[in-house]
Amino acid sequence: MRGIAPQCYGTVLFCLQARTIDYQRGVHVAEVGEATRCAGVLLRGGIEEFLYDENGNQITVAHIHEGQIFGAELACSVTSPVCLRTSSVCTVMLLNFGVLLSESSMGCPCRMQVTANLMQEFARQVLAFNTKVRILAQKRLRDRLKIYLQTLTPDSKGCYHLLYSRTELADFLCVDRSALSRELCRMRDEKVIEFSGAKINNLLI
Repeated sequence: MRGIAPQCYGTVLFCLQARTIDYQRGVHVAEVGEATRCAGVLLRGGIEEFLYDENGNQITVAHIHEGQIFGAELACSVTSPVCLRTSSVCTVMLLNFGVLLSESSMGCPCRMQVTANLMQEFARQVLAFNTKVRILAQKRLRDRLKIYLQTLTPDSKGCYHLLYSRTELADFLCVDRSALSRELCRMRDEKVIEFSGAKINNLLI
């Protein structure tokens, strides 16, 4: 809703045919190759976005958390390029971004801003996908971890916060969780990073 006045929220949600749905854990919201425009905002819970490699192994693209948009790439796609599966009990607000391409939305005063916001989300997802490709191209666990850590943005106090749990991060990096924990401890012992839980106080990479 960036750049849109709060009094216009109702109109925008109506135009995008917003509807709220509850999902149980483990439900596939979208499948690869499925003709769907299932996109929206995750209000509660978690959603995992993933692909399958040539051997049928799952490759996690992202873990989507509360408040984030999911499936934005489906707005202009004929079929889904990814799988979306709930990782917990979820509440989602489904939005039909496809109406932005129809003539019926031309007169909407917020249409251009919503479209601009969606394009920014596309750009963010492209960058995230490129980062994932770079990570998978690395053979060493530390190199994969460094690439991920370099994507983090420090807060006002210069601290970094991991967006994933330890299990989710291992899944995202396609490595064993125990190996990830050992590598993080080695990096801490070598003074490369200083961390406490999901908070990183010092990052020297």
